[in-house]
Amino acid sequence: MPPPFDMISKIHLPREAWRLKARVLRLCVVPSFGNHEVPNSMEMILLDEHCKKLQDTVKKPLLNRFRDHIIEGQVYRMAYFTVVSNHGSYRATSHEFKLVFLHRITVVAVDEDVIPKTCFNMLPFSELLNMTQDYDFLVGVLCLSGIDVVGLLTSVGEEKEYAKEGKIVKMIVLELTSKDLTVRCALFGDYVNQVNHFLASGYVEQPVLVIQLAKVKFFRGLQNVMYATQMLFNPDLPEVVEFRQSMVEQGVNGTQPLFIANEGKVVSLEDDFMRLTRKCTIEELQDNNEEGSFIIFGTIQGIVEDGGWWYSACVCGKGIYHQNGAYYYDFCLKHITNVTPRFKIKITVEDHSGEGIFLLFHREASYLLKKSCADLFTEVQRDASLVCGDTYPPIFQGLIGKKLLLKVDTKGVPHDTFYGTFRVRRICDDPTIIAMFELPDYDADDESTPKKVTYTYNYF
Repeated sequence: MPPPFDMISKIHLPREAWRLKARVLRLCVVPSFGNHEVPNSMEMILLDEHCKKLQDTVKKPLLNRFRDHIIEGQVYRMAYFTVVSNHGSYRATSHEFKLVFLHRITVVAVDEDVIPKTCFNMLPFSELLNMTQDYDFLVGVLCLSGIDVVGLLTSVGEEKEYAKEGKIVKMIVLELTSKDLTVRCALFGDYVNQVNHFLASGYVEQPVLVIQLAKVKFFRGLQNVMYATQMLFNPDLPEVVEFRQSMVEQGVNGTQPLFIANEGKVVSLEDDFMRLTRKCTIEELQDNNEEGSFIIFGTIQGIVEDGGWWYSACVCGKGIYHQNGAYYYDFCLKHITNVTPRFKIKITVEDHSGEGIFLLFHREASYLLKKSCADLFTEVQRDASLVCGDTYPPIFQGLIGKKLLLKVDTKGVPHDTFYGTFRVRRICDDPTIIAMFELPDYDADDESTPKKVTYTYNYF
């Protein structure tokens, strides 16, 4: 007896009678060429249980019938479609043929766990960089982002705009690296917004980035394909976990800050702490009713050990909580398995006017301790004399007596756990800047006042 469903790898011409059961791996509606407000077709990538892919097209006459009824990620059984040759410059699969829906097609949603939810066919960077002309297939790329480190994405370029067909189009360039090789990826339109949305989430370390269905360009790089390309930042996937582990084996911990190419717009430590932000004492900070940022100068007197020094977070940096024996993330609205520890520390700081409690989260604490929470967490786990939980490691005691400048918010922290504290937005422990801050007659705008001209620090 023949199998009830055909394998995607077996589909060919001239046979027309095929029955498929496949998952819609990717779905996008493509607008008309002359009018982007009018849809022209719906394109899909189908995936069967053998991890084989096939492109599928729903043409304009059938759009209203299927547009709101076929869902990306769902499994369907379908029959009565036509098979045509797969050609052109933007083929989503390497299959020789693709499907086109007919009026008599039947499409029924089914519950199916056998067909995988993801399937990556990663193109090695070495192969991509050896190409000397545009590549006809859309490809997937998996990489880790960072700065000048093997296997990391080296930069997020400065956002630019240009005019096309009377409209302003955004553009940004990412540099992705893996095993000493670097690939440039040009993004346009809404894909620029997706990058900005991720950066706005506050994640400052090196995210794993998965780019699916990108176009290989002859300049030895990648470009997004409008409506088809998909970007996944730190997705909760086994492939990503495996990739991170391979980076650790190469001696890369993935905790360096993410580099952004338009760093010239980043305010330097000296400008931020000495010129651009108002200064006040701790007493003035506590009595102030005006919301804003202020600089205070003081000495760390102690660590407030009334809770844990770390919390579990999604790989994008946002906090998560336990739900039904698993981790749940409100920002992504889903349960996740790939989590990371991040700092959450309260310190008491004293100046000549009084004492206050200040809250340090991951970025600021990492800067002060000169290591990431993940690294410290690993060290604690290896030390049999320490209990990995709410117990504070000895490294925190080394902060006591340290002089530093803090840029803080006067509106405080709303969460009950941190009531009465002030959120630290930036820290400076540079001795030269602190020495200038302590000068009684320091004037940042006076050319005769000594300035630190050699210090640079990229802070995100």
